[in-house]
Amino acid sequence: MKNGLAKFGKWVYNNKFKSILAWIVILIVFVGSLATMGSNFNTNLKISGVPSTDIQSVLKKEFNQSVDAGTMNIVVQNKDDHSIKSSADKQRINAAVAKIKSEHKDDIKTITSPYDSQTISSDNTTGIVAVTFKKEANNVSKSVVHDIEKIGNDKIKSQNLKVAYSGNTVASYDIGGTSEIIGIAIAFVLLLVLFRSFVTAGLPIISALVGLVSGLVLVMIGTNFFSIASVAQTLSIMISLAVGIDYALFIIHRFIGELRTSRQHEMDDSGKVLAPDEAMGVTLASAGSSVLFAGITVIIALVGLSLVRISFLTQMGIAAAVGVVFAVLSAMTFLPALISLLHKFVKPSEKSVKVAKNKKDGWFTKSIIQHPIIMSLLSVVVLVAFMVPAGHMRLGMPFDGVLPKNNTQRQAYDMTADKFGDGYNATLVGVVKLDTSNTDAQNNKILEKVTNHIKNMDNVKMLAPVVNEAAVAKFKTPEMQQKLKAEGQQYVQTKVMDYMKANPTASQAEQQSVTKKYTSEYQAKVKADMKKAAMSGIPAKISKDKKYALIVVMPKTNTASAKTENLAKKINSYSDSLKKSDHTKITLTGTNAVNIDITEKLNNAIPMFMGIVMLLAFVLLMFMFKSFIIPLMAIIGFGLSLIASLGLTTLIMQDGVFHISEGSPIIAFLPVIMIGIVFGLAMDYEVFMVSRIRETYIATGDTNRAVKTGLQESGPVIITAALIMIAVFGSFALVEDPTIKSIGISLASGVLFDAFLVRLIIIPATIKIFGRANWVFPGANYYNKFKDDAQ
Repeated sequence: MKNGLAKFGKWVYNNKFKSILAWIVILIVFVGSLATMGSNFNTNLKISGVPSTDIQSVLKKEFNQSVDAGTMNIVVQNKDDHSIKSSADKQRINAAVAKIKSEHKDDIKTITSPYDSQTISSDNTTGIVAVTFKKEANNVSKSVVHDIEKIGNDKIKSQNLKVAYSGNTVASYDIGGTSEIIGIAIAFVLLLVLFRSFVTAGLPIISALVGLVSGLVLVMIGTNFFSIASVAQTLSIMISLAVGIDYALFIIHRFIGELRTSRQHEMDDSGKVLAPDEAMGVTLASAGSSVLFAGITVIIALVGLSLVRISFLTQMGIAAAVGVVFAVLSAMTFLPALISLLHKFVKPSEKSVKVAKNKKDGWFTKSIIQHPIIMSLLSVVVLVAFMVPAGHMRLGMPFDGVLPKNNTQRQAYDMTADKFGDGYNATLVGVVKLDTSNTDAQNNKILEKVTNHIKNMDNVKMLAPVVNEAAVAKFKTPEMQQKLKAEGQQYVQTKVMDYMKANPTASQAEQQSVTKKYTSEYQAKVKADMKKAAMSGIPAKISKDKKYALIVVMPKTNTASAKTENLAKKINSYSDSLKKSDHTKITLTGTNAVNIDITEKLNNAIPMFMGIVMLLAFVLLMFMFKSFIIPLMAIIGFGLSLIASLGLTTLIMQDGVFHISEGSPIIAFLPVIMIGIVFGLAMDYEVFMVSRIRETYIATGDTNRAVKTGLQESGPVIITAALIMIAVFGSFALVEDPTIKSIGISLASGVLFDAFLVRLIIIPATIKIFGRANWVFPGANYYNKFKDDAQ
């Protein structure tokens, strides 16, 4: 393969315009296709194969409730804590509802004012306008959502009223732009320090951007044919940009290194002087093969996320893998052409040639060579210290309560939590499967037993009341309205007559006042009776075929609370006993129930996925380096850095250190994402460091010299590459979305620990400790050769 890469490197160098033109054509075709088709990312993180999502088809069929339907809540609150039932406030809110209904009747399935749905807080200060769209959330036009927000702001918002918006159609954050620019700017500065040339420092960034745009546009086109979660877009950008810069950096650094070595040979007549195209051939045969191997390793790790069998993780992994494919292709084809085009600027300086020739061991290299055990132990101690917080890590899913306080969805969340209770945003929907062999009376008795039992559970605030639709329909009939009118007239007449008997001298004005009083009294009585009759005696809605019942449980605590999670688990446990005793089963769904099922499925998948990843790492490294010890140390180091980064992420995101996060649980799928990505990146640095050590050892048989060479030649570029990765990933901590923020922080910390403590200290130190034993492998002739020489 190396001979093929060497020939390919020379060909690209000598045919630069063909390579650059090919990339221009690819970009034109991709961008043109995207402009024609557009993109259609899925904003919902879906999962199948768990009870809470499987039951949603029953929810839709039996109760006409679609969890995929677009929803939007307009939360209105009086700033002065006055009632929103005043005529002025009521007029403003109803006018907005009417205008939204009129202008978007083709888009909206239902829109309900708080006065009709009675979604008004107990202190009457806050109400919710509920909007349900005809289309799924992912297909609701952003322009429609923005227009509804505009109507709400224009018609409702005033000196007295404030408005906030929530729901699965409301855009809560911007995931692009600033973070990428900051990451690229930091990367450029680091490259400038390494290469001391503006042109050379810019080449890795240009190469990475070409790969990034190509891969990202292809993923965006793919959204028209496949369901791809929106978070996959950001992950693809994050990974593609980081590895794209790193891979280009390794190739440029090796190319300049080959030219530098060639210049040294020219100075002392000790070897062949390489032409630039030959140097590129050698570069792709060495660093290029390492980039190819590292890229394939990352791609395998990302695609391996599909083994967890969770749809959105598969989408994220494949989208990111596509980005890595184009990052590798750009580094292997477009970058060499750029180097050829700008070869006058991409070369070693005279000073670097002289310094390299007379380079002495630094304190860091000496420390590892002279004290490998101490250096290893110190690194392990630091890693273990950061691993400790991972012991109390809690996993959960994103919710509006952790968004920034200036975000409209966070404001809506806080307003409803404050006025309706913390559990308003954490409701659990229970679908009760009834025993159809029972009579209606028997099932009603079981439902009464079930609802009473759940009501009395710890942390239950209430079960949502259910409307008795038959009673409401009866009240609305003309016959009932006529009867109520007649009874009302009789009631008022009797009361007025009694008053006149007691007050025979009452004036006409007093009679009118009394009439008005008792008319209002009767209307209030009728309203109270109607409200009482409208509420079902059992807080459960029964389906038309009487096979299922629906209950809505409101906890006392919010989504992130462990008490809410424990309540869901208690209901699931109660369902198991209910199935045995009454042949009735409760299946929970809704955000919290889905989150619990996702978390459980991910926790069950982590050991299997991590085992596969580590086995893959061991096998790949074993055959690449012809060693048993090196791959063993590599996966041990990977495990240490992974858990340490999870510990640091727990400190920052969950425990709220540095006040970057609101103290929310760790995103449930983060450990799986980290296993796949940190593994791939860890293997990158492993390959670049150990490949150089192995090359030197094969040539000299001297472990000390091999480790020194690896640290001196690969160390600086790994440090720069790691800092670039940390800058790119860390810059995503600036975004509002807690999911992206946590991914960025965890990956940045993963690179920090793995690159600086494992690959730059523990791996070289353990190679020094084990010496020739590192290279014990069947058929490894160089081991036997140097063993014989030593004897």
